[in-house]
Amino acid sequence: MGERAAAEVVVVGGGVIGSAIGYELARQGVAVTLVEAATIAAGASGASAGGVRQQGRDLRELPIALRAIRRWPHLAEELGADLHYRQDGNLTLAERPEDVAALERRVAEERALGLDVRMIGQAELRELVPDIAPTVLAASWCPSDGHAMPSLVTHAFARAATRLGARILQQTQVTGISHHRGQVASVTTTRGQISCRWVVNAAGAWSAVIARMVGLRIPIEPRALQMLVTEPMPPRLRPVLGSVHRPLSLKQLPGGSYLIGGGWPGRLDLATRRTRLLQASIAGSVREASAVYPLLGRARLERGWAGIEAIAVDEVPILGMGGEVERFVFACGFSGHGFALAPAIGQSIAELITEGRSSLPLDALSPARFGV
Repeated sequence: MGERAAAEVVVVGGGVIGSAIGYELARQGVAVTLVEAATIAAGASGASAGGVRQQGRDLRELPIALRAIRRWPHLAEELGADLHYRQDGNLTLAERPEDVAALERRVAEERALGLDVRMIGQAELRELVPDIAPTVLAASWCPSDGHAMPSLVTHAFARAATRLGARILQQTQVTGISHHRGQVASVTTTRGQISCRWVVNAAGAWSAVIARMVGLRIPIEPRALQMLVTEPMPPRLRPVLGSVHRPLSLKQLPGGSYLIGGGWPGRLDLATRRTRLLQASIAGSVREASAVYPLLGRARLERGWAGIEAIAVDEVPILGMGGEVERFVFACGFSGHGFALAPAIGQSIAELITEGRSSLPLDALSPARFGV
């Protein structure tokens, strides 16, 4: 028949977002149970590029990124774990005059919201990245951005939550959510039923499935996004590189390997959680990365994988409560760029539950924008 248990809050999803929320709630003394269908960091959080950036975001989520990045330099000490965090900056490259103009407009908007970002020309760019291609005309430079290892961060949040009293159930699938008189009442899992007052939907690519359990529909599409890793090379690249018009994310890891991302698609079977790389995506990713960083032409690819991401229709997170079921909270739809936000998302959702409102404005990211 399965066990019967109780919690104040059930968090569905053991990725970096769900684990950060579980940690923040446990830190405030809330009885929280985190339920993960596979294992911690088994989905997008174990397969992402690990960028910790503020620039290049939709302006609706920039305040969250600003708060999150203020916590990142102290997060390893707070969680008691090495996160492989490096605050080496982020560059967005422009190779065409029209891209330079678009980048200048974006930088002006970001600076107006308080981000320390500026345009740099070819001379300063080559001081930062000596191996950059001569076709790159300019770049936007945000020195407080960086990168970390997503799986390490996710597990660190989960372990810290457990130390503070959170209960984590892995290999446990949510099969139903009951509600009574418009309020969440319990979560049914493959291990049994958990009575609760709140449910947080942080299930990533499976968030739409969880939402339908309370009769809500959200526009999220699961996608498999590819990552490639080269053999180790001598240390040459410190900042993370992106591009205005190329699908590109490029960084050099502490061990010397280059990690190449940028949203290239893989093949996905959501039911089995299986993904497969596509040769066209591998070739395209290497071609685009080498175009701006020719040194990659000397590097041999060692491995690749595709992570399962949840892409919202407007590619911006879905945060807060919606629909007619009270105390059902969304924290999903991060569209491939939620990793950096996790410390601030954890704090904001915990505030929403314990204080009735978040200290950061979330209205523009509410599910209400989709009529939910």
